[in-house]
Amino acid sequence: MARFFFHIVDGQFVPDTNGIECSTQAQVKNQAVRIAGEMIKDLGSEVWGTSRLDLFVCDDQNNTHLKLSFFAEDVSGTLGKLVPESST
Repeated sequence: MARFFFHIVDGQFVPDTNGIECSTQAQVKNQAVRIAGEMIKDLGSEVWGTSRLDLFVCDDQNNTHLKLSFFAEDVSGTLGKLVPESST
């Protein structure tokens, strides 16, 4: 089983010093999604003050295997309607 580290970059580098042991690539991906989801949930409405969040998944040799990125942007009144209104 290999150990993977889930480093966060949200304007500053927040290293994962413990890591998580995973035996498959699917486990690594599932952990990345879980961690990113928890991070966004913990931020709550503060997520709108951070324009970008990145999660880098690295092995114990610091080789990057995955990257998850998340953008939060308040576009109220700037984009118009996403779906056109029906003409019927």
